[in-house]
Amino acid sequence: MKTIESIDVVWRDLKRRSGRPCILGRSLKVKYVAQWRLASDKRSPQEIANTYSLSLHQVHAALAYYYLHQAEVNSEFEEDRIFSEKLETLGAKAAEDWLFSQAVPANGLRKGAPPRTESINLIYRDPEVQDGRPCLLGGDVSVSDIVMHLRHGAIDDEAAAARFEIDLAQVHAAMTYYYQNQAEIDADIAARADSLEQARLV
Repeated sequence: MKTIESIDVVWRDLKRRSGRPCILGRSLKVKYVAQWRLASDKRSPQEIANTYSLSLHQVHAALAYYYLHQAEVNSEFEEDRIFSEKLETLGAKAAEDWLFSQAVPANGLRKGAPPRTESINLIYRDPEVQDGRPCLLGGDVSVSDIVMHLRHGAIDDEAAAARFEIDLAQVHAAMTYYYQNQAEIDADIAARADSLEQARLV
């Protein structure tokens, strides 16, 4: 029977950061991680982790969330652009007044609502698929498959998405799951390597 492996990725609080998605355990907005990844020099997850003192789990969780909710996060970039323009042309007071006049993002939060955690549900297990290994929804690509390509820097996330015919949210969901369950996935990768070596020697 198929079971979904839910992964907590961000938190929101209407009283903090205007309800914008933030990285679990931190008050850092998801947009800052996405911004570095989308920059012309395209920082690696490790470089982003070092910049903000994040774990790789947090970085990949933020990127998975971004690629699932690009419209919302991109609206934050546009808001920043307009704010900067108003700051330069009209001054700080007018820019801040404009910013505070903006509606709370359409994220389902209502006035007085408590903080909430948001999850992604892109990983599943099925005893009849990949021997029960955690896999990406919509196919039989396992988390281990993604990790074996990305962990050692053989290819980047876009190449991995093309190679396995999945999207970037799935790539980063797989890596988020890996860093949350590293011992299990490492053991699976080692066992698969041993099996291939035994087959080669036969």
